[in-house]
Amino acid sequence: MPLSMIKPGAKARVVAVTGAEDAKKHLGALGFVPGVVVSIVQSDGGNMIVGIHESRLALNAELANKLMVEPL
Repeated sequence: MPLSMIKPGAKARVVAVTGAEDAKKHLGALGFVPGVVVSIVQSDGGNMIVGIHESRLALNAELANKLMVEPL
């Protein structure tokens, strides 16, 4: 399921990064690689604030939909 479907306060593990190569590289550079656990801090209409590696990052709905995750 896409990251945008995970509710605030929940955690999920990234299982795949989809989309064009430039989007995959951008997300990978931000730390979104298969196996990493993320926590959803805030979600509003698909736009999200995500906790990853002791940091918080904002993702728009387009990028959040490129991250396939499994809920924990």
